[in-house]
Amino acid sequence: MYSDHSVEIKFNTLLGKRIALCVTGGIAAVETVKLARELRRYGAEVKAYMTASSQKFITPLALEWAVEAPPIADLTGRVEHIVECDLVLVAPATLNTINKVALGLADNVVTTLIASQWGKKMPIVFVPTMHESLAQNPVLKKNLAFLTEQKNIYFIETKHEEGKEKFPKIETIVSQVSHLLNKTHHPLSGKKILITGGPTQAPIDPVRHIGNFSTGELSVRLAHELYLRGALPTLVYGPGCFKPHSFYTVLSVQTPAEMMETVLSELQYQQYQAAIFAAAVLDHVPTHVEDKKLSSAEKLEVEFIQTPKIIREIDKVTQVFKIGFKLEWKKTKEELLKLGNEALESMNVHVVIANDLFQISNQQHPALILDRNNSMLQVNSKEEIIKTIIQKLEHAL
Repeated sequence: MYSDHSVEIKFNTLLGKRIALCVTGGIAAVETVKLARELRRYGAEVKAYMTASSQKFITPLALEWAVEAPPIADLTGRVEHIVECDLVLVAPATLNTINKVALGLADNVVTTLIASQWGKKMPIVFVPTMHESLAQNPVLKKNLAFLTEQKNIYFIETKHEEGKEKFPKIETIVSQVSHLLNKTHHPLSGKKILITGGPTQAPIDPVRHIGNFSTGELSVRLAHELYLRGALPTLVYGPGCFKPHSFYTVLSVQTPAEMMETVLSELQYQQYQAAIFAAAVLDHVPTHVEDKKLSSAEKLEVEFIQTPKIIREIDKVTQVFKIGFKLEWKKTKEELLKLGNEALESMNVHVVIANDLFQISNQQHPALILDRNNSMLQVNSKEEIIKTIIQKLEHAL
């Protein structure tokens, strides 16, 4: 049973990680209750530190509720700055605090903690928020340049809106913290993984196209979870309805030809360790595209030509660990299993996820996951598919 203070774990990528959340005196301090709770939902243990000016925007009681412990707001001689933590997160970070840190000042509990952790070579992450005029201050810019050059000091990009550098989305901050803490010790840390996702479209005339069914949700969520674990995903993404995140590489395409060109170029010229082909690529496209709008009063006849299979072209440019998807319609489990095993050979992949669009809904995503070791796992959701893909990658890479 959940208490008022407890949170439901969404991801475990920060499990056991100790984060010192330092709050300084800007209006964005009001966002830190949500930030602390979200860090805990990823598994982190959070301890809060507050400057005196931050308490004019948010009370210590609010942060105590968020982290289940009273925040530290004063230096009392009990060496509050000598703590064991895995990362210091300064959010929000004001101009005043950033300049103090760059000068080595330690005049409050936050700047003293940062000075101590910097000396211990612990990662320190700043989320600067302020008006644009302050952000353009030459002294601040000089100090930002100095801090950026320092090892283990990082800055999270803010949102530029209404003449201000605003607090970014909570998910953006937590995801980048997770990536940073996992990028050296996780089995997938530093691994470059290419993912295709979303649908593709082929034009008929300037205002019409044909396409196929794919929301892009699974590929976007997979790229996110790989990023959380320290991997370096690149998402080659068709016009799906799920918006990819901003903190990993996204290459937007529309047609099967664009996806083919982008995938082959990436795999040929970049050092990827794995490729996951989750996109719904059109098997056929019109042989001719009209250069003017076809009249709706006329009979429309379109001739189609088959498109080459992207996944079968990969071995011509590189050798990587490959995961393919096989989508069918109204198949029995036995039929789907047979088609999935055939796809292992015809696609020349290491793993196949075989699924039936007829059975997929918002509530479930049943699939058979097959590999070259004659292993077969039946799953029922996108969460299970993603979890299994990650396990396969961890084992293979």
